[in-house]
Amino acid sequence: MGYVDKNLMAGEDVLLRPRYHPVRFVSGALGILLGVVVALGGAVLPPGTASPGILVAVGAALAVVGLLAIALRAVVDSFDEFAITSLRIIKKTGFLTRRVSQIPLDKVQDLRLVATLWGRWLSYGNVEVESAGEDGPVVFRRIQNPEAFRNIVLTRGAAPAAASVAPTTPLRTVEGRLQDIERLFKSGALTEGEYKIKRQELIKEL
Repeated sequence: MGYVDKNLMAGEDVLLRPRYHPVRFVSGALGILLGVVVALGGAVLPPGTASPGILVAVGAALAVVGLLAIALRAVVDSFDEFAITSLRIIKKTGFLTRRVSQIPLDKVQDLRLVATLWGRWLSYGNVEVESAGEDGPVVFRRIQNPEAFRNIVLTRGAAPAAASVAPTTPLRTVEGRLQDIERLFKSGALTEGEYKIKRQELIKEL
């Protein structure tokens, strides 16, 4: 079970789990391809024109470096986890040091897509999310289908507010919302000032 699943709140659903695009492995793949070409070139050279053994060794070394680059990228990326839930955007990264950013959907101030020509063709790009609670934008780099990310955030931004008027017993609804904002405060998604204001507003409804 990943970080997101372990930290979901009551009634919170995962809407999308953004993934890195395989384009992140291109540099390693190019290293392998170059190594194969060099090694084959050394193998087909006629004796006496050059040292085929050296070229084959260099090509093999390049291929190994490219393979190691792909393996390292795969291992490092496996520690990163992204999600858009019915309440917030979650970004967890870190190989040696964990860093977690959480943005409530109703706190998203701006969302930008940055994609190169290749990115538009292959359906990948960067997503930059700005929030009142962050010093700078939270960036999701080279993820698949960034348009799906944008569309879900824009269409679900008002979902938490709509969910608060669910047809249940008023007292039970307010108690549940108090528990939710307490969890958001403890996770760092709400500042202490925001938590106190929302708590006072909910207490008045009891």
